[in-house]
Amino acid sequence: MDDKKFLTILENSSPRSFTYEEILAYHGGAMPGGVALAFRMLQWIFNDVLKIIPEKGQCGFYSGLGENGRGIIDTVTLVLGVKEHESLRLDKAYSLDKTGPLAPGGGRYYFEFSYQDTLVQLAVKDGAIPEEFFRCSAEMHRKRTNGEPISEAETAHLQKLREELSYAILAADSDALFILL
Repeated sequence: MDDKKFLTILENSSPRSFTYEEILAYHGGAMPGGVALAFRMLQWIFNDVLKIIPEKGQCGFYSGLGENGRGIIDTVTLVLGVKEHESLRLDKAYSLDKTGPLAPGGGRYYFEFSYQDTLVQLAVKDGAIPEEFFRCSAEMHRKRTNGEPISEAETAHLQKLREELSYAILAADSDALFILL
């Protein structure tokens, strides 16, 4: 089994594997870059950092993006069961003094994964996410916050950037994406 194509956990003590495409379908496709980022992040944590297959429902997850980053939230909800087991934290303020690029909608690209007595703290590396994505996304957040109109062309451009980001993340080596803190 190609480790880059699957994300495997234990569910009721039996292995359960997810593909990026399955998770993206569950998410609905609006934020493929976030799904790809969470997919690769969990692969890296499970396969390279901890070298475990965790049991669903026994994991905790913190996202420094807060309520933003729906692709990340949906990925950890489906794979880890964090909402069902009330082990998802989304307080953006907690991440402000942490390492990681500032997010366009506030907070940071800083994350924590917990399993049993182990806590993994990590951040997205500077430069792993293209500046154009940050600029476009920040502008969309600004317009939404101020109640300004957003054109179909702006929405389509951001979606194109999100899709390009997902391809780049899925193809990248984990060491180019994340830093262990």
